[in-house]
Amino acid sequence: MHPRRIGLKTPLLPLLACLALGAPTIHRLAYADGSAPRNAGLHKDSRSAEQARDRAVPPGKSVKGQNPGQRVWQKPEALLKKLRELAKAKSTARWAEGVLDGTQALGAALDGKTGQPASAIGELLELNRQVPKLAAGIEDREVRRKLYETGYALARRLDVWQGVVGLRNASAADAAATKPDRMRLVACLDQVEALIGNSPQSRGWRDYLLLDALKKRSGREGMLDSPAGYRLAQQALARMTQSPLTSDQRQFVTSPAVVALADQLRRWAAEPVGMAALLGDLERYERTDRPSDAGRLAEDCEHLRAASTPARRALCQRLDAHYRNANLRVAVSEELLNRLIPERGVEYAPVNDTVLGRPVHGRSEMASEVALRMLPDPHRVRLALEVTGRIAAETTGDAGPARFVNDSQSYYVARKPLEINMQGISLWPAEVEVHNQTRLREVETDLDGIPLIGSLAKGVARTQLEMSSSAADQEVRRKIAAQARQRVDAEARQRLGELVERLNRQMFEPLSSLALDPQMIDGGTAPTRFTMRLRLAGEDQLGSHTPRPQAPADSLASVQIHESVINNCVERLELNGRTFTLLALSKHIAARLNRAKLCQLSPEAEDVRITFAAKDAVVVHCREGRVEVTVSIAELARSPQRWRNFRVRAFYRPEVHGRSAELKREGVVQLIGRLNMTGQIALRGVFSRAFSKNVPWQLVPERIRKEPKLKDASIRQFVIDDGWIGISLGPQRQFLRTAARAQ
Repeated sequence: MHPRRIGLKTPLLPLLACLALGAPTIHRLAYADGSAPRNAGLHKDSRSAEQARDRAVPPGKSVKGQNPGQRVWQKPEALLKKLRELAKAKSTARWAEGVLDGTQALGAALDGKTGQPASAIGELLELNRQVPKLAAGIEDREVRRKLYETGYALARRLDVWQGVVGLRNASAADAAATKPDRMRLVACLDQVEALIGNSPQSRGWRDYLLLDALKKRSGREGMLDSPAGYRLAQQALARMTQSPLTSDQRQFVTSPAVVALADQLRRWAAEPVGMAALLGDLERYERTDRPSDAGRLAEDCEHLRAASTPARRALCQRLDAHYRNANLRVAVSEELLNRLIPERGVEYAPVNDTVLGRPVHGRSEMASEVALRMLPDPHRVRLALEVTGRIAAETTGDAGPARFVNDSQSYYVARKPLEINMQGISLWPAEVEVHNQTRLREVETDLDGIPLIGSLAKGVARTQLEMSSSAADQEVRRKIAAQARQRVDAEARQRLGELVERLNRQMFEPLSSLALDPQMIDGGTAPTRFTMRLRLAGEDQLGSHTPRPQAPADSLASVQIHESVINNCVERLELNGRTFTLLALSKHIAARLNRAKLCQLSPEAEDVRITFAAKDAVVVHCREGRVEVTVSIAELARSPQRWRNFRVRAFYRPEVHGRSAELKREGVVQLIGRLNMTGQIALRGVFSRAFSKNVPWQLVPERIRKEPKLKDASIRQFVIDDGWIGISLGPQRQFLRTAARAQ
């Protein structure tokens, strides 16, 4: 029996995290006419074109970032800094010095100066395997934390370095990126043109997808292999994959014909990636954690992904595993889900039915309970909506000259299995078990007043009832089973339908409008909870690259979110280099998030104009117990005053009160740049109100904070470190300020 899928056109992501820890849910704006986007993605085109001019390389020339005789090795400065700190501690000095020496030896080997790279990597791998044993003997908690953090940083680099060595050892033919198949590209363009047809929207889609320019360039041999060809392919591909689209538009660009065209464009846009440039981009991102540097490394991954050679694709897989890893993890327990389900009262109803063709009437009392049960599966998120019911009835059955007064007790269990995945919620048919017991209380006949004959008539009636009792019981159980199926189906429609609508409206629509591409990295169901690890990132963005904090084992629910989720969303707001009035900025962000209104502005702020920096306009970092928010501004003007080229930085620390978890501003708002005293005073007042201490960021929904059935629960963990925010809800016990790390 095939499952039925409901409701979610966009991926179903942290399904019950929103119930458990209260991420508010999000709105899909449907364009019923399926029209092509008008201005979406134009800023991406310009960025792609600029990057293509800097980085695209015609065939026959040296690959990007790598000239003949140029060194491949790029010093891992962020890792070396961690190692030098550990070298100062007596307990880790020998290990850190060994890794420093091994890293230096690997660099020399990669540049062909000494030895074999594989030998140096083997020695570093052995040192990294010593980390757990070494950490077990260290009493200083801070040194132990730094050792684990450094060990993880070394491990992800070692995997990438192994891929680089493998690529160096590959054949010369294995070092070139794929050339597009011109005829296949032409065929894909023809298929997309046929799909568009002559509809009123066809001209819009032709312009948006650059079909005429693509057809012209693909029409002649050799026209693809040029910087202009690379730029055109990158521009068209960006419009398909990185631009905000409505649900109908997204449905169009994910159709098989357009997906096939995108695959050919990736091959066309792929340029040879030099290992020196790749390692340089990687180490720059490790050092800064800036979204702009993340974009350069993500671009390298895209080029490797489009390559035809196994060695390059293998290196891309290593980079994806470590730098495009899951950046959101959700775990929700069965106990929490069932605590949040409202209790049902007893229902009373008249009985008017037939059994074996004979009328039955009376009254019934029904009590039922609704619960969600985990269906253990190591690779899928599977649950069952379960309705358990008891029906007590007093009925009279009319069999012509005889009437039977019965008491009955019926019990049923109806289970409706479901699976949560990236396509939505799949529902399977309900499974029902029914048990029924009927006790005859009294027999009445029309001959009861006649001596002897009345007793004989009752005896005959009892005999006939016993003869038909088995068939009657089967019919009653079938009817109860049918009612149970209707009840569990109704519960599924009501509860899951409302949830899907809320998630679509308040969460997944904004993700789609921001051109993020949610992917489930893995998920599974244990006997008491389910977990989902997800990546929220476009193809031109990264995920997490550091180990997440582990939640307490007894958590009712837990969420770990990496700073890349926030930065990816902010980047999609398209603020870099743009100028807004504050009113226009508020409307712009509200539109990108599909919100009717973002905030109320005071009248005196209407003439303020803000120009954001050309890159990394807003960056969020999560480290050392606090969240750091930096806004880079090229110009802020309010006639007659004007301030240029400064940054605003605010820090937020976690606060916990029972089931409430908040981020509250710490200290003063920092202003970084050449500002005189008058400017410092004026701007500090403005941004102190924008980042108000009196308005903390509440991370737990009101329902969780005020749910009476959770009065014995509290926030057990609220940690901010190494790029992650980790929150867990659990039994009221000691609050945990630190966490073990897990990949």
